[in-house]
Amino acid sequence: MENCFIFSGQGSHRPGMSLNLYKTFQIAKDRIELSNKILGYDISEIMFSSEENVLRQTRYAQPAIFIHSTIIFDLIKDHKECVAVAGHSLGEFSALYANNFFDFETGLNIVDVRAKAMHDCELNNPGKMSAVIGASRDKIQAICDSVDCQIANINSESQIVISGSEKSIDLATENLKRIGSKVIPLSVSGAFHSKLMFEAKNKLSDIINISKFNEVSCPIVSNFNAKPNVSIEEIKFALIEQIDNPVQWSKSIKSLSKLSNKFIEIGPKKVLRNIMKKIDDSLIITTYNSIENL
Repeated sequence: MENCFIFSGQGSHRPGMSLNLYKTFQIAKDRIELSNKILGYDISEIMFSSEENVLRQTRYAQPAIFIHSTIIFDLIKDHKECVAVAGHSLGEFSALYANNFFDFETGLNIVDVRAKAMHDCELNNPGKMSAVIGASRDKIQAICDSVDCQIANINSESQIVISGSEKSIDLATENLKRIGSKVIPLSVSGAFHSKLMFEAKNKLSDIINISKFNEVSCPIVSNFNAKPNVSIEEIKFALIEQIDNPVQWSKSIKSLSKLSNKFIEIGPKKVLRNIMKKIDDSLIITTYNSIENL
């Protein structure tokens, strides 16, 4: 049976990630040692540590999640048929590796540039994000427009994430609570998928435009427009645009579900399953995130 492969993004990291994979599978050992060379620092030490304070930083979390996800994919790919792929924000890069769009080294180099550029934006343009529950998208959009913040993730009809400067999110939170919404601050270090990521967008665009890409093996449903893409130029454009535009996750899952109702989630933790059940509880989801699953 053909599956839709989906990959989790930033926030799905966990202390000690990939350590057991490294000890058990040669492909994991080789992949992580190659990553140390590509990145120019010991990412394995950060991933294997039982402490989270360094790993959770954007510049390290993004490469770590990409490395872990690609290892898991390579360990199961010969046993699972794939009809389409997608990834949540950062996860879109893991999805494109799985889809043969680029080799591992190219993908990690792009993710490294993206991670460092987004980290710089966090420092230069401080901001934050919050999840909103209990308000329609139209009401949330109207409040965001009034205080100069943005909708960042449309995870489901009942969970929408907003992003912007600290002041704008505080004002939006006051207004949203006033109309009875629940607002939950997210444990992230920047205003992702907002205009505060504009400088990172330029750096990401530069490396994408000089990198080599292949024809994809199957459609990828991009975060930017939630449509199945196979064109190299369309995929590149969507990758660049997603960095400061909303993640259209709810629409993406609905688009994928037209191709198959069977999903395989890959990443360090089970973070997409609950979101997807809110979108369509009839979907069949299998998660691969650790050696225990494998």
